[in-house]
Amino acid sequence: MAIKLHCFGESGNSYKAALALELSGLGWESVKVDFFAGASRSPEFRAVNPMGEAPVMIDGDVTLTQSCAIQQYVTARTAQFAGTEGA
Repeated sequence: MAIKLHCFGESGNSYKAALALELSGLGWESVKVDFFAGASRSPEFRAVNPMGEAPVMIDGDVTLTQSCAIQQYVTARTAQFAGTEGA
């Protein structure tokens, strides 16, 4: 099952999460959130993220709602992008 990223193109935070997923090579798909039409305030979206914010990543049982947390998750899952201390 592909990772789902609920996002919208005008969001820098959505971009950061999508970029990490795309560069990682993990299978993922975007789920467009029509943020400016109020979709993030709908009961359906609030069931995904009660705060009504994007991005939201869903990978099986894991749901993350902040771009930095999503980036850390991708790094931990793929062992990419972590760098080395002191290098």
